[in-house]
Amino acid sequence: MKRDWLLQRVPQIATTVLVTVVLLACATVVNAQQKNPDDKWRFTITPYLWLPSLTGSLKTDPPAGFTSGITDIGPGSYLENLQFAGMLDFQVQKGKWSLQGDIIYVDFSDHDRNAHFPGVLPGGGGWTVQADTGLKALVSEFAGAHSVFRNEHSNFDLLGGVRYANIDSNVSLNITGPLPAWVRSRTSANTASFVDPIVGFKGKLGLGKKWYLPYYFDIGGFSVDSDVTLQAYTGVGYRFSNWVSLGLGYRYLYYNFGDTKRVKDLNVYGGSLAFNFTF
Repeated sequence: MKRDWLLQRVPQIATTVLVTVVLLACATVVNAQQKNPDDKWRFTITPYLWLPSLTGSLKTDPPAGFTSGITDIGPGSYLENLQFAGMLDFQVQKGKWSLQGDIIYVDFSDHDRNAHFPGVLPGGGGWTVQADTGLKALVSEFAGAHSVFRNEHSNFDLLGGVRYANIDSNVSLNITGPLPAWVRSRTSANTASFVDPIVGFKGKLGLGKKWYLPYYFDIGGFSVDSDVTLQAYTGVGYRFSNWVSLGLGYRYLYYNFGDTKRVKDLNVYGGSLAFNFTF
């Protein structure tokens, strides 16, 4: 259903992109007499914090009374099991051309989670299950972009690149009690990787010398790994100086993996806080 919902809205998305391009093209003509940006090399490093919520659906037919999806998992549900998180965006720009990368890595684990089950067999004393779980995820994106419009405080860039995602999960169960030896321990591990081409646009709208509105959108997939993937971001930024700025925004990432994966689709969304350092 979500796949059909998204595909039905692709024409609307394309129309929105086209209208945006036309408007900015007109702005380019109006500002044609302005001085072009210099051609010096510029580097921007952006460490940021993103604490999203997750929803999704699995390729399973659950028993009655059970859900087949990932339902509203928020920061409060996973922060206690977070072992490490690193998020970094970087950009290299010269004139109207730029290269951009974005890397997210998270490591979750939950150790020594125990549950005791009373015995149900004659003479049975029950059994205890100890579970260790872990999840590591890497999402990275690399793209090249060209400015259709750029002045001192605003820009609109078209981009093309690739997004890569790798998810590594494992579950280890250790069962103690009056059970056969062959069921006393179990370990399951699964690794999945996805590589998808993307196209889109990015930029910012200046609101004077200090304030600006950043934005980003891409869509891709249509490959062996994913049917559709898209990402969008918008927010507000404040420049403390030419070298340092602060951004508050909302980010949304979507994957539709089609019918060949264990997970059908995944929605990741939430607020973010970023510091930009330009030199």
